[in-house]
Amino acid sequence: MGPLQPRHGRERKAGDRGHGGLHRRLPPRHLHESWRACPEFLRGLSYMKILERVLIAGGSEPHSRALAGVQQLENGDLLVGYRLASRHVVGDHDMIDDGAVVTTRSSDSGRTWSEPHPVAALPGWDCSGGNRMVQTPDGDLVIFVMKARRVGSPESHVHPICSTDGGLTWGPMGEELALFDASTEPHAMDHALITSDGDWMLPIYGADEPGGSTHAAVAFSSDMGRTWGHKTVVARSSKIIFYEPAVIRLPDGRFMAVIRTQEPPFDSYLSYSSDEGRTWTEPRPQPFQGQTPFLFQLRSGAVACFYRDRDPKRPGVSVSMTADGGETWKYAAQVYQGTDWNCGYPSVVRLPDRRLFCVYYSCYEAFNSEVHGVYLSEDE
Repeated sequence: MGPLQPRHGRERKAGDRGHGGLHRRLPPRHLHESWRACPEFLRGLSYMKILERVLIAGGSEPHSRALAGVQQLENGDLLVGYRLASRHVVGDHDMIDDGAVVTTRSSDSGRTWSEPHPVAALPGWDCSGGNRMVQTPDGDLVIFVMKARRVGSPESHVHPICSTDGGLTWGPMGEELALFDASTEPHAMDHALITSDGDWMLPIYGADEPGGSTHAAVAFSSDMGRTWGHKTVVARSSKIIFYEPAVIRLPDGRFMAVIRTQEPPFDSYLSYSSDEGRTWTEPRPQPFQGQTPFLFQLRSGAVACFYRDRDPKRPGVSVSMTADGGETWKYAAQVYQGTDWNCGYPSVVRLPDRRLFCVYYSCYEAFNSEVHGVYLSEDE
């Protein structure tokens, strides 16, 4: 994986300071009273509330703007990557393989956003990967780009690309990430996971046979992401289809994984590793139905899990929290109220003023979806 070349001691560029492009405040139509409805939940956990919503990517022309991820850069900029395409990746419509990975930048903590900047686009392929953007210990950015064909005979391949200047420019695609025999998809988000011996750990899922059942795993790199070798299974079952695992290190040193399932009832599963990801406990179901999970540690030490909510009573994006390392969870809030399940991939950063900024994509309706941002306060 050639482009993953950490640089040391280099001068950082200031970044794109432009404020042009799409910006408007979103109406408060999805503010949800559940932020204030659970007083018993506040003991031992942070209290959050929605402050304001902004539009990150939208427009008058219908497009699928989806699969987004956010990074806070060393210079303070926010960088959001997402897929821009004529059609959504799933749905009851004709497929068009024209998706591109683009980025947009904010230099004012998300108030305004630049015009989309193309990162990866290949004729005849559908490219995505903004939701698979990770920051390395050196401050470099890596996007794991999936190039897929959905028209005709389906196929997909994942390749990393790297930026050493805060996303202003991107290198060529590296070697294909093929850690399963049939298909591999990483769930790389936030910052790179580093083990105590210095290895990088990458959450992944995939299948060993075409059309076969997928399972969740983690892979390891001993050369700072240039190559990925040994992998260990996090969750596998003949009865459950496991998808993305989100992984976070707990204050006690263990790694905790929350794992998506792909069939009803869509329960999230949880597993722990006490040996730096080399082995994992038997996954057990959790009291929320969360797909596309994103784990984030709060100032109080509690862990928040943001996810696409598959509870049929509240489609959209929700958050549940744990104050005891995942032993118990409390439903906290609905961050976004959707019209169906097809939304989400939340991604979160903490701003310098201590607010949280959560990015997600809205439901795909009338051939259109948008990338939204929401400011959250976290009060202890």
